[in-house]
Amino acid sequence: MSSLALRCVLAIWVSLWIGSAAAADLAAARALLDSTKASDAEAASEQFEAAVRANPEDFEARLGAAESLNQVMAIRTNGNLPLVDRLQDTPANKALWSALSPRALGHARKAVVLDPASVRAAAALATAYMFHASSLGILQSIVSGAGSEYRTHAGRLLEMDPRHEDGLADTLFASLYLVAPWPVGDSDAARSHFEKAAGYSPKSVRNQYGLGVYWAREGDAAKARPHFQRVAELPCRPTTERLFCGFMKQAARDAMASLAR
Repeated sequence: MSSLALRCVLAIWVSLWIGSAAAADLAAARALLDSTKASDAEAASEQFEAAVRANPEDFEARLGAAESLNQVMAIRTNGNLPLVDRLQDTPANKALWSALSPRALGHARKAVVLDPASVRAAAALATAYMFHASSLGILQSIVSGAGSEYRTHAGRLLEMDPRHEDGLADTLFASLYLVAPWPVGDSDAARSHFEKAAGYSPKSVRNQYGLGVYWAREGDAAKARPHFQRVAELPCRPTTERLFCGFMKQAARDAMASLAR
């Protein structure tokens, strides 16, 4: 074999070896996301972002980076779910969202560009933007126009697959309309979106939790209580709701105790 031919063979072998090693690294990072521990999601984000630095055009690396950062935020801030009597925008939570959501957004935006047909990429972008908008505070997010972009991303996911993640898109819309002040806030729209999500997946703990919070905020304990009871009884599904399952169940128990008084 000539020297040139040998170099070509070696180059091909090295390229295949590097590609196999990179794929193995991504698989290992992806496996970490099966965990509900924030530390595992953080480790996954580091591995995915290292892969992004090595190949910025790698769709799986970009998507993994966005999803893992979203997972860190979901675990550490209870999915940013609304509560009966307040929001979860504490200074500590807002600081975390401010630190991580820009990174998640950057990766998710690039993932959508690399594969516009990916529902997972659309979901990662909508979720990352939800955390970003929340980092601004509800009033500032409305004034800055973040509410409009929030609806754009959630709306795109809704059009692509309304059933994704047990109706994630409708849940995002419902939460926005539930907690946003006038003129964005809309109680009827919030209820409609919560009910649509529950229609897609009635056994979703997150969907039952949303309806319970909605009716409790409306002051209707009789309608809120059955939903909170289902939250306490149903097993959490193997979607993102598993990341804040314990929180929802405790919040539901607290709400039922409060509603009983």
